[in-house]
Amino acid sequence: MTDAKEVAAWLKSHPDFLVENPEVLDELNLVHQAGTASLIERQVERLRSENRRLNARLKTLAGIAGENERLMQRLHQLTLEVMTTDSTPAFIEQLFEKLARDFKADRVCLHLIKPHPDLEDCNSVAVLPEQQPEWLEKLLERGETLCGRLTTGKLELLFGEQPGTIGSAALVPIPGTGALAIGAHSVERFHPGMGTLFLELLGTTIRYRLERSGAAYRKRA
Repeated sequence: MTDAKEVAAWLKSHPDFLVENPEVLDELNLVHQAGTASLIERQVERLRSENRRLNARLKTLAGIAGENERLMQRLHQLTLEVMTTDSTPAFIEQLFEKLARDFKADRVCLHLIKPHPDLEDCNSVAVLPEQQPEWLEKLLERGETLCGRLTTGKLELLFGEQPGTIGSAALVPIPGTGALAIGAHSVERFHPGMGTLFLELLGTTIRYRLERSGAAYRKRA
């Protein structure tokens, strides 16, 4: 006896069967909430549903693309403005100010693997401990930006004594340099599904400037 799965498999392998044998449709009725509907009506409804889903997805992607374009434009402008500063402390200060003003960041801290001679007196710059927490060590090794809501322990390490005001954060590993921590009061500002290209490019900008100033310091010494 042929079961439903075998019938379904056979029909899938013979997609023209119902077209070539339209009389079979006379015997097929698919029940739904409105009563009965033909196979063609059911298929049309499924196609409409899929079309609505695809349109919604397209609008989402278009929105993300538009936001990314705006972020890149602002990043380009930010880079042009801060890279021309005379000193590394001024670079960090202006960078943090612009992140707060233009990118809705409420707290910004730069954590370095080792001290930088030009940044020893900067309040928002810290040196990571030699014995780093396992989660941070793995994050730096992977080089993947972390976005979302963080535990109190992580927030205390990244932002100091008052982590309770940080609703969400982004932690951007900077290869060979350390990590940039950006916090916001809003729990929705940074989330796991957001794009991180902008943040990664920002980390590259910081690394380039610190490496350049570090090389200049070594020449003076």
